[in-house]
Amino acid sequence: MGDNAVLNKLLAIALIALLSTGCMQTTQDVPLKTRAQAIPENAQKMLPPTDGRPPVMHSNEWNQPLPIGAPINTAGAEDSPFITQDGNTLYFFFTPDVHVPVEKQAFDGVTGIWVATKNGSAWNEPTRVVLQESGKLALDGCEFVQRNRI
Repeated sequence: MGDNAVLNKLLAIALIALLSTGCMQTTQDVPLKTRAQAIPENAQKMLPPTDGRPPVMHSNEWNQPLPIGAPINTAGAEDSPFITQDGNTLYFFFTPDVHVPVEKQAFDGVTGIWVATKNGSAWNEPTRVVLQESGKLALDGCEFVQRNRI
């Protein structure tokens, strides 16, 4: 067997070993924070009268959007709300500080999708939607969410 064949086999073995261990990285737990704990002290909620970029209504089928209030709206940033057809479950995106770069928001422990359910006419405290169950592999074969860390 020539030197090139031996070198190719060694490279193939090294590549297989590297690829097979790529999904076995250790992770550290990130302590869960509440949304309120993560919001900067100087944050202020933007309300419709002070909104520099108010929504543009293209249809008269909808009313102007209004804040829901606590416990849904905070001084942080809630966005992209989705309410289920029965009107009792609300999903939304939350980040405590829009001035933080996205790559840091991903690891702040609170930025993500949140869900709240209605109890009569009031909304319950929202909970974070966990996208991947701890200890289970994602569909692509590698874990991309570990516990509460993306």
